Amino acid sequence: MKSLTILQETRPGLLAEITTLLERKGINLSTIEGDTVGSMAVISLTSERYEDCFDTLSSAGFKVFAHEQILVGIEDQPGALADISRRLANEQVDIRSVHFVNREDDRCIVALETENDYRARQLLRNLLVG
Repeated sequence: MKSLTILQETRPGLLAEITTLLERKGINLSTIEGDTVGSMAVISLTSERYEDCFDTLSSAGFKVFAHEQILVGIEDQPGALADISRRLANEQVDIRSVHFVNREDDRCIVALETENDYRARQLLRNLLVG
């Protein structure tokens, strides 16, 4: 799964501007998260129309960064995320970002961005989704 991160000076209406641009192109978002760090807005999103989303936002002047993520399915219970985090840490694979994509019944789908996706996929091959 590919995700995009937008880094932009925060201001009122920033999210409205981004989502309106995507709406006009008929681009639906799968996920979106946002936060601020100092004066910067950090907005992460995914879309099935990844390339169109990237092109639309970067053409409008937004600072957009692309990331590859791996999806893993884990039990929705205490320690499940700790287990996969330890597996990667024990093999010196750094996790750069993590977020829950879906929680349903007793299962979770987690998106991970690592510094070595190939190795992470090997280590977590029994948990890979998609």
